[in-house]
Amino acid sequence: MIDVAIVGAGPAGLHAAKWAAKKGLKVALIEKREDISKITRYCSEHLILDENYNGDTLIVECGLPPEGPNRIVPSNRKNKIRSARFGWELNYAGPLCPCLDKYYYSAELEHNAHFAWPDKKPLAWKYDKGGLQQLLLEEVQALGVEYVNGTTCYEVRDTGNSEGVHLKCVSRGKRFTMQAKKVIAADGASAQVAQSIGINEGRMFFTQAPVVAIYMSGVKNYNCNHWVGYWGLCYGSTYAPLIGTGPYEHFEWADLIMVGTEKQRPLELFDYFTKKSPVAWMFENANVEKMHCCTTKAFAPLKKPYRDNVLVIGDAAAFVEVQAQGALNCGFWAADAVVKELDGKPGFEEYTRTWLETFEFNDDGMMQVTTGYALIPYYTDEQVVYLFSLLDNVTMDGSWSQYKSPRLIWGEIHKHDEQIQKERPDIWEKIQKQQMRTLGD
Repeated sequence: MIDVAIVGAGPAGLHAAKWAAKKGLKVALIEKREDISKITRYCSEHLILDENYNGDTLIVECGLPPEGPNRIVPSNRKNKIRSARFGWELNYAGPLCPCLDKYYYSAELEHNAHFAWPDKKPLAWKYDKGGLQQLLLEEVQALGVEYVNGTTCYEVRDTGNSEGVHLKCVSRGKRFTMQAKKVIAADGASAQVAQSIGINEGRMFFTQAPVVAIYMSGVKNYNCNHWVGYWGLCYGSTYAPLIGTGPYEHFEWADLIMVGTEKQRPLELFDYFTKKSPVAWMFENANVEKMHCCTTKAFAPLKKPYRDNVLVIGDAAAFVEVQAQGALNCGFWAADAVVKELDGKPGFEEYTRTWLETFEFNDDGMMQVTTGYALIPYYTDEQVVYLFSLLDNVTMDGSWSQYKSPRLIWGEIHKHDEQIQKERPDIWEKIQKQQMRTLGD
């Protein structure tokens, strides 16, 4: 019988294991991958610097000064990642590439929404997530955590008695059972543990989407310091194609991200975007170097992310990815919650209060679509061009946040409400209708 079993060795699970072990608990960490230093499923791999983003402000301290025109920080063991609110600190030895500008283009590249800080400080840092996970794992193992990799936990059963929680696992074809007093489920958006204990029942499922990230060399006009999105059906997709920074080994590669649907497969969208869209010229001499994929799932967030002796944290309980600081914070709080629970105190209730207060997607008001997520296909390409024309000569705050950025865009657009009503009553009518709809609608 161990004190706590943690399912999932991503940032949330690793951080939970680290702090649970530091607090004196006997910990087992279960991970389905053999090698967590290699990222094989697509994720953004950015340290996002928005103030109070996901309830915290991330501070990145560079051990060496940036080099070259792209201000890349070379690999070194003096880099630090810190939480301004909760005080934890991590060592990070990999390189860092800053995102300095974010551009959202309308159809035919006619206009754009531009986000940047006046002093050109970064919006985010592209980093080596796998390298950070490996460093955390080494810390965790040095603290005596039992690390069980290459293993899938496919079912969790809470006995409700002295036998604790039973975890059914399979490793390399062999099945076995573990017992723990408490379980932390940090198994990502698939939320397999949450599903097995029935905590997902009644949780609204919005959608799932296949995603492919294609890393490409030789892309014209690519800038590793930019994050760029393309809004318009002329680009081939109802989800805006995105171009970000390549993987840590090759910041010079463009990271082209295509989000598809059951009817619009990502590679079909990629083919259209790179061969037929208004930006096809950028890819005339480009080469595909590497691909990653994933399937994103969007559930309504868990308002009570625990049941009996099982606590669900991070992406497994969320509406969208909680990103680096969100995952690390969830692990940090979860360790403290388990310690309190084992001491007879309501640690899971305390975790839940922090969870609900910290993440913006837990606010029912966020579920009201007033922030312009659904620009396309709700608005035609011509209408998006008009709306984006109202942003000419405007540079908005350097926000990366998927919540704040649309609010900034619509804040600027709404400065022209009288103009829109007069010039484009068709668009004004759509704005009025769209901003009364809920995300459930």
